[in-house]
Amino acid sequence: MFFHKKNRYELDMNTANNALQNILSTCNQPVNTIPFDKLVLRKKINAASYNRLIVATAVIFVLTFLSPLIIVPLSEFNEKLFAPAPAELTLDYVENNVLSLKFTGDNILYDEAFMETLSGEIIEPLSVDSAKGVISFPFLTEEANIYVPVSGGETIHLLFTPDNVTGMTR
Repeated sequence: MFFHKKNRYELDMNTANNALQNILSTCNQPVNTIPFDKLVLRKKINAASYNRLIVATAVIFVLTFLSPLIIVPLSEFNEKLFAPAPAELTLDYVENNVLSLKFTGDNILYDEAFMETLSGEIIEPLSVDSAKGVISFPFLTEEANIYVPVSGGETIHLLFTPDNVTGMTR
């Protein structure tokens, strides 16, 4: 299969059998009792199984060296595919003394968000729109911490500093 000669020769079975018998008698060996055509057929069968073995070995060799490229641990694949999107603050703006924060991501607990001033006062949001991902707090003139819980025990912690707010009109 892989190592074929370019020129193929045809052999007359009777001539080949006579030549074999002459060689055996010259070397003082017993006469061949198996017909020559059966010997040729046996050689072809052995060569066919050898060629199949070479092909099978080549396929196994290729699969062995390509398997790291193909096999991906299913747990890692599923984690990436089905993992919730991380919670992120995408926009903050002030309008009519109301600070609005827009979030994207999964599993954000909008109703549990709150603001805590430096004096320890807890301020609840003025409005929560979980469909749009917007939480609105009153605009304060002092620093405050804003906590937005995410399911799984995580919390987004934002430090509100009025001097650095974008969109503020003075």
